Amino acid sequence: MTVKLFSLADTSPASASTVAGSIIRGLDQFDWFTIDADLVGATGGTLDVYLQRLIGDPSTSTTWRDWLHFPQLAAGASAIKYTAGTGPNSGIVVVGTNTSPALAANTAVAGHPGYALRALYVAGASTSAGAGVAISLTGWRSTHS
Repeated sequence: MTVKLFSLADTSPASASTVAGSIIRGLDQFDWFTIDADLVGATGGTLDVYLQRLIGDPSTSTTWRDWLHFPQLAAGASAIKYTAGTGPNSGIVVVGTNTSPALAANTAVAGHPGYALRALYVAGASTSAGAGVAISLTGWRSTHS
């Protein structure tokens, strides 16, 4: 079994806006993932944190689709930790594309994310300072014969 840790470390927007964060690549080499996030609410406004997966050919595509949406954080929310795992998708959900996310809060599409994931941050009205975000993906690959 092969295990690898991937990390996203960003600061959420310091004003009401939607901002793409860090990207991790090479996820296609792994069979499944555990996602661990340490999130803190922004100052003055709500914060939505998404993971989006790259759709299409990784060498040419610029299309990102919602894959996971953590629960919305209230303004100034204390640090909270979340864990999620990947698995087969058993239903259909509405998702957003690029910087127009639409996946409901506290929802994961599940399944494999493909080649790359990025963080997307949506800071609500009255946001005056961002917050540190740390998201780790542990990739697991079985030994195939």
